[in-house]
Amino acid sequence: MKHSRTTFAFTPEFGAKLRALRRRRNLTLRELAAMMGRDTPGAYVPLAKLERGVIRHPSLDLVLDYLRACGAGPQDVAALFGPYLSLPPVPKVKGDAAVKKLLEVLPEKQQRHILAWDKGSTRAYEVRAADEADKKKPRVETAQQRVFRIVWSFVHANWSEVFEQKLYEAVLRLKDEVPKSERRFACDVSRRFFGVLTRYYSSAARRQAALHRIECRAADGGLSKATIAALLDAATQSYNQLLLSGRLDWEPTQEEIIRRRGKAPTVLKAEARMDIDDAKPVSEENRAQGLIRAMLLITVNEKLDEKKLDHHFVKRYYHDWIDRLVKIAFAHGIDSSEWQAEVNATAPRLHDETFARSMAVVAGNTFARWRVKLPTKSPATGH
Repeated sequence: MKHSRTTFAFTPEFGAKLRALRRRRNLTLRELAAMMGRDTPGAYVPLAKLERGVIRHPSLDLVLDYLRACGAGPQDVAALFGPYLSLPPVPKVKGDAAVKKLLEVLPEKQQRHILAWDKGSTRAYEVRAADEADKKKPRVETAQQRVFRIVWSFVHANWSEVFEQKLYEAVLRLKDEVPKSERRFACDVSRRFFGVLTRYYSSAARRQAALHRIECRAADGGLSKATIAALLDAATQSYNQLLLSGRLDWEPTQEEIIRRRGKAPTVLKAEARMDIDDAKPVSEENRAQGLIRAMLLITVNEKLDEKKLDHHFVKRYYHDWIDRLVKIAFAHGIDSSEWQAEVNATAPRLHDETFARSMAVVAGNTFARWRVKLPTKSPATGH
């Protein structure tokens, strides 16, 4: 999506209105320049260009000084700027264009139905807003806004495909410097960098100031300078790659949006890929632990229901305890000193120590019964 904004263009028609204001005061261009405080030779030349519409985007100071020297009143200013200020906002213009593109591929009958629905919903919103003048206006998403959001989601997914790959490579290199607990924060910092680089700024100084603020927040969050530099480099490389490949200005076609039913492709985040990589070496063991844990929870829940101990917090305490017992059983066995130490440490803290110890026995028996049913072959060693 191109980074551009709609600016006010001073057309020859607008210049003609300015000329009429000057002539109404019986001022020549040289006299007008003097009234504006421009006494240098040739100061009237920019004013002549302004009236002819040659200067398309003059400074606001120039226009205001011109109107002030002509003695323009509020009604004159309203007549000059009223047509431009009555134009719809830029997002609405883009949304209308996106709706028009989507409607082009639909049959004429469906186009009429959609336009009629959009017109009716807009009128209903305006009526409701007028009836509830004292209340906060409800934020209703119109058809144009929805289409614009859908188009942007496709564009964002297209950008994220490149960015998340670069971020994944950066986080992989920073694996020893950024602990797992701070991985999500580091990825969010890089995404903020990327957001600043892909956003429109009127000057490079404002962009650098935004990047500097993100760097300060990252440093306050505990990230080192080298880590922050690597995260910024990942965002910069992604932006440059999108810019050089032309994907920065890519927009989805109507056929693609309709084929995917308005749902943009899902891009796996860098931290999620890192979590998957971390889980791969022990995936088989995790699967076995998950199966046995599920069987233990079923058995323990049945006992808790029999004793009418179905309170949420009671079950949560027992479930957390079962999680610890399963890990100890896999690592050391149910007859180990570690297992017994965990039972002796936790059972007295529960509501009924005798019942808690009986649950530990039930958990141990259930573990032994289901453990033998699972394969003992280790995927890492092969034996």
